[in-house]
Amino acid sequence: MEKRLSIIIPSYNMAHLLPRCLDSLIASGVPEAFEAIVVNDGSKDDTLEVALRYRDAHPECIRVIDKPNGNYGSTINAALPQARGKYVKILDADDWFSSEALAKFVDELAGTDADMVVTHFTQIHPKGVKELAKYNLYGKEPYEYGKTYPLDEVLSGGYIRFFLMHSLTYKTELLLKNGYRQTEGCSYTDLEWDVYPLFYSRDIVFFDTNLYQYNLDREGQTMDPKVLSRSLDQLGRVTENILGFYEKYPREQLSPERKAFLDQFYRNRIRLMAKSYLLDLPRDMFDAQEFAKVDVKLQEHMEKLGLEPIKLFPANKIIRVDAYKYWKKHRSRLPKALEAVNSAADKIMTSLYRVIFR
Repeated sequence: MEKRLSIIIPSYNMAHLLPRCLDSLIASGVPEAFEAIVVNDGSKDDTLEVALRYRDAHPECIRVIDKPNGNYGSTINAALPQARGKYVKILDADDWFSSEALAKFVDELAGTDADMVVTHFTQIHPKGVKELAKYNLYGKEPYEYGKTYPLDEVLSGGYIRFFLMHSLTYKTELLLKNGYRQTEGCSYTDLEWDVYPLFYSRDIVFFDTNLYQYNLDREGQTMDPKVLSRSLDQLGRVTENILGFYEKYPREQLSPERKAFLDQFYRNRIRLMAKSYLLDLPRDMFDAQEFAKVDVKLQEHMEKLGLEPIKLFPANKIIRVDAYKYWKKHRSRLPKALEAVNSAADKIMTSLYRVIFR
């Protein structure tokens, strides 16, 4: 019997957190509808033993792949060809699903044939602060839940600026047919999960289901600023790969609507790479010579893709100082005092946005 959903769970040294993840799936009460594929990526702790214990207790819905360490992308590449579900979704071992939402979600999947499925997710910040993330714009929800739309129509609507892994589920056959693979040997390859299927998905559906519970309150989490600052080379590698993918893709096969969206998406990825160095990285860790090399590569990609130059304003949209333009002129970051003011304003505006629009 075909499962409706395959859930790939990349796991490296997650023995202490994997039980919470798997318990959230089992508690849904619908083991016949999904399979969880736990991929042990050469863990040095008891992750494999934990996974096997759950598999033995719940063979109807839990499978285990044990492999040498190859980092995040290698776990997806190992599991995807073995997925038996009509749809496939990634769940990191330090995160979990809402059990009630999973039961609802597999029901919803039974009624759709869309290539791409989008659901809500919760971001769990330090001190347990929760933030519901929906694909809306200033509180507006422009798409009817459960209705399938041509993807070009959604991408051209102006409401969607980007998608994140936590919200995305794809038809398994679609990924396999198009030879989907993620970069191995480095982190942040979930960016590839966000973008590559946009090149070949035909249609999309949104469900009013808060499924993924994204835990940002964990030391060592890859989006922790301290971890990110040590891993910019890996983020740079993945950025290079997704830019190279677009350069090699026969862009004449893309509709004007999809190409316009992808141009915007890629320009934003370049902007975010520059932002990591010029605004996010602690000042004492910033190396102007290192970023100069990165910047040369980014400029080369922009020229090949014919993208407009980027602008790098602070998130608060109050202090309109272009940090990238400043870099180009002075080959340095913004003055320390101005960065401090920007940081404070960013925090205030982010808090207001959450209160007003979430």
